[in-house]
Amino acid sequence: MRGGIVCVVLLVGSGIVWVAEALQCEAVPGVLQKIDAGAGRVCGITEERRVVVFRDDSWVDLQASGDHVSVGPAGLWNVGVDGLVSKWFRKGWVQVNPAGNLIQIDAGGDKFVVGCNASHSIFCLNHRPALSYDGSGSVSWVAVPGELKYYSCGPVGCWGVNKLDEIHVKLGVSGNSCHGPEKWYRIPGSLSMVEVSTDGQVHGVNKHGLVFKRIGVSACNPFGSGWEHLRVAGLSKHVSYDHEVLWIICRNGEVQRCRFSEALSPE
Repeated sequence: MRGGIVCVVLLVGSGIVWVAEALQCEAVPGVLQKIDAGAGRVCGITEERRVVVFRDDSWVDLQASGDHVSVGPAGLWNVGVDGLVSKWFRKGWVQVNPAGNLIQIDAGGDKFVVGCNASHSIFCLNHRPALSYDGSGSVSWVAVPGELKYYSCGPVGCWGVNKLDEIHVKLGVSGNSCHGPEKWYRIPGSLSMVEVSTDGQVHGVNKHGLVFKRIGVSACNPFGSGWEHLRVAGLSKHVSYDHEVLWIICRNGEVQRCRFSEALSPE
């Protein structure tokens, strides 16, 4: 029980897919490989593998090369092209001792950090070292059982996809226990990447470049109730959501800033 609310958690959400109206999107200047939005900020990786932040309708170089970047309650984190991890501290980057050379990182959980390496091993960093690390000494990454190629956390659970594009969810993860329980829950569907926003919204892209939103995710139903297929112009490769805006990178690298319409009917 939390805040006087009693929840009955459903074990696994359904695989129903709903069709949504076309998103209201506008093009954003620039070409990116990856994007991440969280805590009111938007960052990305350019085609030249530069880390950038979106300010005043333009992308500003943050003076670092990168392969994946994430911004959220745990701050701004970057995985370099060499797999080394760095964190934005005050007015610059500080290097963090690596956890098996990560290829993906996520700072969207409750002030903790998670990520995956090229061997699909999973690691996390509890909130105390994640927030306090200033570049001196080292931090202790925690190995998480399982194999994923993409892993993202929010307020009511962590979502990930493996090399087969199968979707899995872990519950009971917190800033004090980023490892969480041993159990993973399989969710119907197939995605090549998945992102959880700081308010718990779940979005992803499948291997065909189609964008999906998980419907009904809440503290009482952390698995949601089905997938909503979002009608996007063209094919996509990466998405991120924050403050009621869905950021989409098309397969040609163009960036779209979108807002939602309501779902129409199930497929």
